[in-house]
Amino acid sequence: MLRRFIYLVSIAGALVITTGCSSRPAKLTSVDDGKTISAKAGEQIVVALDGNPSTGYTWEAKDLDASMLQQVGEASFKSSNSGLVGAGGTLTLTFKTLKTGTTPLALVYHRPWEKDVKPIHSFVVTVIIK
Repeated sequence: MLRRFIYLVSIAGALVITTGCSSRPAKLTSVDDGKTISAKAGEQIVVALDGNPSTGYTWEAKDLDASMLQQVGEASFKSSNSGLVGAGGTLTLTFKTLKTGTTPLALVYHRPWEKDVKPIHSFVVTVIIK
């Protein structure tokens, strides 16, 4: 009985340790627009939003505070219908938190070459980095 108890306690301890060490990225979608989220410094924030690059529109960060957040790579696209050329889908952008503080993460959906045209969509969350 004592061995079984020690075994269960050691398994529970291992789960707590590995759970505490894993750093899963925060995954945000359009339902998170306008919300405040928390993340630890060094963690990633993944934002997945509807889009269709074949129309020329793309999601881009706007006025990103480079001392607080860093975009990781380029936006990636996954079609919702791979059998249909030009189909819409999901654009995914990834950001890394750099230091503690609070900063907005603002994205705009626009055609980058259209300088005097307002974006057709926007997405903003407030990020509290701990």
